[in-house]
Amino acid sequence: MEEKEIEVNPVFIIRQAVPADAPRLLAFIDALAAETDIDIPMEPGEFVLTIPEEESIVQEYSDSDNSIFLVAEADDEIVAVANCKGGKRKALRHAASFGISVARGWRGKGVGNALMQEIVKWARENPIIHRVELEVYARNLPAIHLYEKYGFQVEGRRRYAVFQDNQYLDDLVMALLV
Repeated sequence: MEEKEIEVNPVFIIRQAVPADAPRLLAFIDALAAETDIDIPMEPGEFVLTIPEEESIVQEYSDSDNSIFLVAEADDEIVAVANCKGGKRKALRHAASFGISVARGWRGKGVGNALMQEIVKWARENPIIHRVELEVYARNLPAIHLYEKYGFQVEGRRRYAVFQDNQYLDDLVMALLV
């Protein structure tokens, strides 16, 4: 698939991920997992995909009509990612699971907001998608605020959903109907 630049910003660009991004995507995820206070359910070293496996995943997103994988890039470095993966079964194709991660040094600089804008626009323009859903740590107030800004609503709480840093943490299930 041809690389398509979606948004140009003086500091970063947002574009669809391509298989050639795999090494940088893996490095990005490793860096996130190494953060001691990151709100993702992953410990350092737990994400063990190979470059060919990651390339295959990115290609699968590209080939799907109900999924999208975006990267935010600055100075040839991936600084954030966002993806929506639509269901495979006929009864679930309309629903896409959403995830977003922003590198520590890029948080609070508009990258997450720009990615959210593109994901919501994509979902609203995609005739297959009618629901975008996510899970977020209940303590992650900045992320929850961002999701609410784009119309996501809390549908439930998963108590003790994650055990991290020697404590049980709740997460919220949120969704946007488009």
